Amino acid sequence: MKATAETSGQERSTKEERRREILDAAFEEFSTKGYAGASMGAIARRARASKETLYAWFDNKETLLNILFAARLDGMTTRAAAAAEQDPSVANILPIVAEDIIHFMLMIAPLSQAMGLAEAGEKATTLLGETIGAERRRFADYLLRRREQGDINFNDDPLELASLFVAMAEGEWSLRLGMGWVDHLTDDMIQDHARRVTRIFLKGVAPETP
Repeated sequence: MKATAETSGQERSTKEERRREILDAAFEEFSTKGYAGASMGAIARRARASKETLYAWFDNKETLLNILFAARLDGMTTRAAAAAEQDPSVANILPIVAEDIIHFMLMIAPLSQAMGLAEAGEKATTLLGETIGAERRRFADYLLRRREQGDINFNDDPLELASLFVAMAEGEWSLRLGMGWVDHLTDDMIQDHARRVTRIFLKGVAPETP
């Protein structure tokens, strides 16, 4: 029984690793050729997988793009979720979220530069919109929970407030990098920006004092 469980665990690990390899190959293909130029066959070749394997896991190119994007988003939210188990306060979590937003922006920059959402087509755009919307709602729900705990106070639409924080975290780094005003972002620059954004944001949602 133990041997069977170990074998099953190894098989899951191997499948997960293979899936990550395919998603990495898809990221490279979309980033190099854009959405229109990428194909399931080319992604399979880049991943050294058969098209049958690819279609067994991903129904089509639209689904693959969305799962790729969702996997990158999941990586962004994991650190904040783990930190929230120890200390869910906004003072602890928001700087982490801001840092991870910038890291996510930098990570998907090659993909963003290679393809616009309009190029992806209506179906792919709809899927991506649903994925981004779900993440936005989770962040808004977190803000609502912190309001219930008296950690922050606001009367604004929580979804709009969540989007505002994301926009503040993103800042104008894409512009600065694109225009060559900065060569790269260091960890210190990202952390300083995250703390600054959090400080400014929290001033606007500070609990009322008696």
